[in-house]
Amino acid sequence: MPVTSTRRIHIAQQFIRFGFGEHVDENAPFYSNQFLTQELTTTEVQAVLTIVQRYNAFYGVTVAGAIGRFRGRVRGWKFGRADAPMLVVTLPYWTHQVEEIPQGAPVGKPISDEDNQALVEELRQLFMNELDANRFESLDETGHVFAAHWG
Repeated sequence: MPVTSTRRIHIAQQFIRFGFGEHVDENAPFYSNQFLTQELTTTEVQAVLTIVQRYNAFYGVTVAGAIGRFRGRVRGWKFGRADAPMLVVTLPYWTHQVEEIPQGAPVGKPISDEDNQALVEELRQLFMNELDANRFESLDETGHVFAAHWG
């Protein structure tokens, strides 16, 4: 469960600048077609999404603003590129696993399958219908890790 760190935000922003080099600076001498950050909080990922102003149908500022409604409801986010922008969201199994809950916090309660599925559908609606992602898909069999793709 990540906890927001201003130091991590600065480092993650540099990482995104390197990865999306040619889309951030047309004279960039380096970029990567395949990379992913470590798990970030909503606040942290919002700060790095804005680095990529536009890439196909992806608008960093728009995506950053839209995901704010999930603050405190997800475990964390990863942002990167699999040829085009990709935003991964990890959902918690327990209430004490949401972002910003510090290590050692009291154990919460399990999140029901119904509540998890409702959150997945809310995320799918956002990415597919409001943010013009090409795909929103599960990355594993757990039903707790999903990725939105713009390309």
